[in-house]
Amino acid sequence: MQRIASPFVLAAVITSAFFFALTGCTAGATYPPTAGKTTLSPSTPPCPQLMASGMRYAQLRLAPVGEILVFNLPPQTPQYVWDDVASKLGDGSRPMTESDKVGMTLQQLRLNGSHAEVDVIYVTTDGVWQMATVHLEGAFGAEYRPSFVQRWLIPVEKPVFNPPLVGSLDNAPEAPMASPIIPNTPTGNESAEPASKH
Repeated sequence: MQRIASPFVLAAVITSAFFFALTGCTAGATYPPTAGKTTLSPSTPPCPQLMASGMRYAQLRLAPVGEILVFNLPPQTPQYVWDDVASKLGDGSRPMTESDKVGMTLQQLRLNGSHAEVDVIYVTTDGVWQMATVHLEGAFGAEYRPSFVQRWLIPVEKPVFNPPLVGSLDNAPEAPMASPIIPNTPTGNESAEPASKH
């Protein structure tokens, strides 16, 4: 019996170590950056998919039926991320513009292994601005699916339109595709000079 049990124990130990290695590399990662946490690259999978799935699920659960999803991403989010999220959302949605008075704002995205959370700010039918957190489950390399939405019944300030970032970061190299995490250190080629010449 010892010979039979031994391979199972060894397999369990290896599986556990592999699981912790995978979840450990993404634990506590956020976008936008949070002090003391690893920063997620907004353009690298699964971030655009998490943004789109989180906002779409919140729209289905919190907005009146048939209302178009007007979405607003965090400040300094590059234009190509806005475009990617828009393509993933598809029909029935559009990016927010400066003239829009109402929209759903993505406040923050958090990723911890197989669990992700997307905070959104929305307006209720009574005209009160509130926050909700969409919880998603999945794995890196596979689609994260929403499981439930948690409403925070505390009024928040009305969000402002965050214009997409264009110019200086458009030519910067993207984060490597192997990981959704990027370091917090500046790249050194984020100068705003080219943008000011236009």
